[in-house]
Amino acid sequence: MNLKTIRIIRYVTSCIVILFSFQCMAQDVLVENLDFSNKEIKYSGVFSKPSGDGPFPVVILLSGMGLQTRDWSFAGGKYKMAKVIADFLNKEGIAVYRFDDRGYGESTGSAESEVPFDVLSADIFEAVKLLKSRADVQSVGLLGHSLGGILAIMTAGEHTEVDFIITLSGSYQNGAEIKMEQASTLKRWRTSAEMTDEEVVRKGEEFAEASLSFSNGGEGLETMKEILKELVTFQIMTLPADIMAENLTVYKDTTEFIQKSYEGAVDYYTSAHQKSFIAYDPAEGLKKVNCPILILFGEKDNHVTVKSNMPKIGKTLLTNSFSDLTIKIIPEADHGYSGPQYFDKGEMVPQVLEFISNWINFRKYYSK
Repeated sequence: MNLKTIRIIRYVTSCIVILFSFQCMAQDVLVENLDFSNKEIKYSGVFSKPSGDGPFPVVILLSGMGLQTRDWSFAGGKYKMAKVIADFLNKEGIAVYRFDDRGYGESTGSAESEVPFDVLSADIFEAVKLLKSRADVQSVGLLGHSLGGILAIMTAGEHTEVDFIITLSGSYQNGAEIKMEQASTLKRWRTSAEMTDEEVVRKGEEFAEASLSFSNGGEGLETMKEILKELVTFQIMTLPADIMAENLTVYKDTTEFIQKSYEGAVDYYTSAHQKSFIAYDPAEGLKKVNCPILILFGEKDNHVTVKSNMPKIGKTLLTNSFSDLTIKIIPEADHGYSGPQYFDKGEMVPQVLEFISNWINFRKYYSK
């Protein structure tokens, strides 16, 4: 294929995208409550689509780490990431399904943060099957943010019924590699006011190494407990007076506050969920995915960085061929695909939603 041909294809593609945009902008949006189950667990969610019979491509939104409702609400509700995504895609002719996380909001069962990845993936596949059974659905894809991106890779790798996946800052490193990098980029592991930044980074790296050893059945638990005790104690003892006073209406004293918080931290970092996070390698999981793949990273994301993830993806590309894989770095975007000038307005950075909708709609046309 010569350069001229490539340019022609790009022009034709852009025309198709423009056509879809004009066709879809005028459509109204229909919304319905829609639940799905996996055995005794019920997920509560909402399905939104353009008016008309369809069928429409649909994306299932998969949230990042931490319990979230179907809106993915941050900053006290100022920024509702999932709702922003759904509202835009609906206007572009794409249906969206979003739900409360397992064990949170109106969904039942053990909290997502306690459940291993394979169980969460099995839950997601139940949603895929439900949507596949609808007459108004043409194709079903997974759009996962952060942890949701990892689960999208795992689910699509196991189930060919998934028609496409989109990962928004979905890491292609295992959890131990992520923790090791975040020790430097986020510097969260300060356990005393006297520590230098270098010492804070080293403390985080020590915790990551201990977590990996523990998750693989080795030693590391005592080191994890020691660091968590130091971290929780320091963070609580440096709380502003008003926040400390509010917490002491729940706990009888500071000692109980520290102890209960420490126990909760240990439970979390030793859970089956965290063991899955540490052990699962999304770059290896990517090799099993045969459907179209869109990989997005934020240029200014300090949680899942372009610098660390691109080499892992590159190694996968050297050994595996993909018929339809797109990678794009979104300028100015942070981990939530917003930024200082957009976050307080509840907006995402320009071009990310346009790019996603164009990518999906082109494949709707191409699949006919």
